Amino acid sequence: MRSDSIVPEKRVYDFLIVGQGLAGSLLAWQLMRRGQRVRVLDDGHKTASSKVAAGLINPLAGMRFNHSPFVHQWLEALERCYGKLEEAAGRRFLHWQAMVRLFRSPEQVRFFERRAADPHDRDLLGRRFGPDQSGEPVHAPHGGFIQRRTGHLDLPALLAFMATWLNEREALQHADVDFDGIQLHDETVRIGKLAGRHLVFCDGYRSMHNPWFGYLPFAPDKGEFLVLEAAADALSSRLPRRIVNGAHWLLPHADGYYRLGSTHDHRHQDQQPTEAGRRRLTEGMKELLLHPDALQLRDHQAGVRPATSDRQPFLGTHLQERRLHIFNGFGAHGSISIPWYSERMVQWLLHGEPLPENADIRRFA
Repeated sequence: MRSDSIVPEKRVYDFLIVGQGLAGSLLAWQLMRRGQRVRVLDDGHKTASSKVAAGLINPLAGMRFNHSPFVHQWLEALERCYGKLEEAAGRRFLHWQAMVRLFRSPEQVRFFERRAADPHDRDLLGRRFGPDQSGEPVHAPHGGFIQRRTGHLDLPALLAFMATWLNEREALQHADVDFDGIQLHDETVRIGKLAGRHLVFCDGYRSMHNPWFGYLPFAPDKGEFLVLEAAADALSSRLPRRIVNGAHWLLPHADGYYRLGSTHDHRHQDQQPTEAGRRRLTEGMKELLLHPDALQLRDHQAGVRPATSDRQPFLGTHLQERRLHIFNGFGAHGSISIPWYSERMVQWLLHGEPLPENADIRRFA
């Protein structure tokens, strides 16, 4: 048996959390609001996809406009969670914006009609429009529709607020956590001088190298994005006012800049923008916009999404080491889904309430 070194009770945290991206931040927030002593360890977002993610809120994914069976719970939970954070911060993080969804083929029209026939989905769908009748300066040869319950989360502002909030409570520590430096004892988990009753990994795609959770089928997805701004001589009528989503998406921000995304690369796991990615996005912008010259490049960014092979997140507890947990694998849907999953994870950690079967890592046992 592994016995504990003597650690004063007052110095033992209830939970140590590795990673202060969106997953780690919201899980810490939920636990601390329930009276738990938490310490978050973060390496300065070296590998966090949250630092460059667009924060898109989009309930209907992909060519077929599919959505999770939990999508309505997601939307309710994100309003609860981000609303409370906005109250605490005294500023907005969640910005609702209509999305102009462009049909990319006649086949997509049929997928839309099927979705529109479902009464449970009508609150997500607005009016349909014909070819080149979107009301935005974009190419829309097949028409499209206005999608509701869409927008974006100001991730940089939210994560900065959470860092301040955690620091004020002495709950955040800058640290590079080495898996080899984690010590498991009968009653605690030790990382250096820190001791916790539980340790939760919220460290994105880095967990694919985790000696306890590396068996999980991560499928990291590198994405590149362009940050754009209006050209000096651009007329406002040449610039989209709403989110536009076709083969690529364009997200207008209130401060006058735009984000264009994104690429998908499952072969590389680095945060380095590439010339090939820039070309692909620039070509996509020309295909999307009637006046691509109205926007000019301001920045080019890249990050690695912690995606999974079955496109479902990883939540749960290690089968042998009951003090080790994972809350990870949200891919491109973190901004919309993490609030709900963080509520479920807290109920599991504190009360043993079952996790959603689609996300429970016991599906790989």
